[in-house]
Amino acid sequence: MKFSSLSVFFLLFAAFLVLPGKTYSQDQFEGKVTFNVFDNGESHTMQYYVKGSKLRFDANEQGHEGQIIMDPAEKQFMIIMPQQKMYMVMPIPDMKDKNKGSESTGDKADFVKTGETKDILGYSAEKWTYKNGDDQGEAWMTKDIGGFQLFDNPMQQDQPQWQKDLQAEGYFPLLVYENGDKVFEVTNIDKKSLDASMFEPPAGFQKMDMPAMPQK
Repeated sequence: MKFSSLSVFFLLFAAFLVLPGKTYSQDQFEGKVTFNVFDNGESHTMQYYVKGSKLRFDANEQGHEGQIIMDPAEKQFMIIMPQQKMYMVMPIPDMKDKNKGSESTGDKADFVKTGETKDILGYSAEKWTYKNGDDQGEAWMTKDIGGFQLFDNPMQQDQPQWQKDLQAEGYFPLLVYENGDKVFEVTNIDKKSLDASMFEPPAGFQKMDMPAMPQK
């Protein structure tokens, strides 16, 4: 799970470009998760909302707000730009066919469950250690709020096996250290009912048409 050198806006895309054909119940979790991503000594706060199979990310970077809403049932995602009062809807790209038959170079044995557990924000977290190339770290994961979609990025042509394994098991990271530095931390989990309007275009916003994504 490498977060360094990623802008907040790219993090939004990496988190929401998921493989179509899946629906995410998030183990019936509904609510808001607030987390920080640490990049070169700077902390970026993001909000992650879940309602049914729909997901939403909010970020505010130096006064620039942005939201992305993903609807796997409709196989599309929406980018909302509050400052411009505009939004655009795009299809979720299907990268599965391009990855068929390709062998992952990820290290299958490089993500190890240690058996250690502890309470984080009222949720039981399991400690895993991992190695990804020259990077080593530890991640405290829970299954209690569903799987985190940052792992599920079709633009990543060769997804490491450890990401696939954790994704399949439905883990959500609560605290991650890499090479001794904190890179990811959930700071609040608010389990509550969310209004359906949070996952719709804001009233009065103009829709921006986007050209179709090129197929390679």
